[in-house]
Amino acid sequence: MKTEILRINNLNSNADIVHNLENISLYILEGEIVGFLGLSYSGKDFLVRILIGEALEDIYDYHIYVEGKRISSDKELKKKIYRIAVSNYKIDDWTVAEYIGLVDCRWLQEFMKKNLLEEEVRGYFSKFDIVFDVSRKMKELTEVEKRIADIVKAYRCGAKIVIIEDEFEGMHLDAIKEFASILKRLIAGRMSVIVNSYSDTVASILCEKYIIFKEGCIVKKCKKEYIENGRHLELFILGNKMKYRKKSLDSYTLAQSDAKDIVYSVKGMKLNGVRKGDFDFRRGEVVTFLILEKKERERIFLELSGRKTMYGTHFIAEECEYDYLDFQEFVRKKIVSVMHMGSKEEIFVNMSVEENMLLPSIRKISSLEYMLSSGSIFKMLRQNMSGNITSEADEAAGDLEINDIISITLERWYIYNPKVLVLFEPFVQCDVYGVSLVKSYIKKFANKGTAVIIIKSREEYVEDISDQIISIE
Repeated sequence: MKTEILRINNLNSNADIVHNLENISLYILEGEIVGFLGLSYSGKDFLVRILIGEALEDIYDYHIYVEGKRISSDKELKKKIYRIAVSNYKIDDWTVAEYIGLVDCRWLQEFMKKNLLEEEVRGYFSKFDIVFDVSRKMKELTEVEKRIADIVKAYRCGAKIVIIEDEFEGMHLDAIKEFASILKRLIAGRMSVIVNSYSDTVASILCEKYIIFKEGCIVKKCKKEYIENGRHLELFILGNKMKYRKKSLDSYTLAQSDAKDIVYSVKGMKLNGVRKGDFDFRRGEVVTFLILEKKERERIFLELSGRKTMYGTHFIAEECEYDYLDFQEFVRKKIVSVMHMGSKEEIFVNMSVEENMLLPSIRKISSLEYMLSSGSIFKMLRQNMSGNITSEADEAAGDLEINDIISITLERWYIYNPKVLVLFEPFVQCDVYGVSLVKSYIKKFANKGTAVIIIKSREEYVEDISDQIISIE
């Protein structure tokens, strides 16, 4: 009989209007991999924040049990939880042994005894029957190997629950499947796993069971096989109003046009530091670059968007060729970009929604054009925003939720009527509604004549909207 690792009984919390939980009860057994599903602010993210101690909630009165023992403090709970996220790998110059072993107050002493540390960490891998060179640098590991190292680190730390908040960007589907197989073997009889990812692909590959949240409540607990398809899942995740809005977004189609003039060209751009590439981007076309390696993916985005120009690369815009343009010149030539879709980094949080909308228009479009466009701003606010918050034009943009921030970011550039829009991993923070929202905007931009360039690591979400997919290995 499997051991019960985590149990939560009748948890209620009302931090604010969008962070609330009502009668949350669940349990997870050892060896289970359970996916938390739901929209942004459905309650799943807030529950995870409570579990990892980032919600600033006093858990003393909560009925949270780990291995049958009630947990009464954040400090006690943190010892039982380990979080896997891309941010874990920022310190990539450490060896695997250092990454796993230097986790407590003895770290300096252990650092001085490098051989002993490597021997200890090698012993943990031996327990899992894994051959692993623990002297390698973290930056030398594959994406799968990094996450295997994290599972071993969780075990070494004494964690019983691993929370995975990772979209696994930069990994092929086969690599994610390989990790899923290894993960199940490593946690068997030892730990349980909660997957809190917005990627449909990641959830479907890793998870065996789903717990579905909506408006602060759990609306469904089931085995993965119970969910027949995406539409079946949406019955639980979306309310009637959201389902109608998503259906409206999904019904928007790309217009077909034969005449597509070149509006932007990049010549001599380095690819993987060696060969050079020439690319033409045409009016109304959607071109997706698939690039696995993270640094290369970011570099190509920065170069295509004009945020960082490299020697030897030439840009052709408005029929003129340039060896160098600063970022502001790119914007003036109507080549715009979004690097952090859904993030507050893309907006001015202390400005109102209306003020954020006006920003690209300053000195760029006439007051008459803005007056003609302003009606669409308020139309967008009514139609596209999720409805969890009643958004007003004078409301501070920083108070809005992710999907509303996505709407503001993209509508702002849509009104500006750019010739080129460059998007970096545009779906990475998107829930099921947000994916439809971004895809509908991409279609709107293309239908208006904008050349849309998408930089991603996997084909997820772009297969049906791309005129061309360029894979760069």
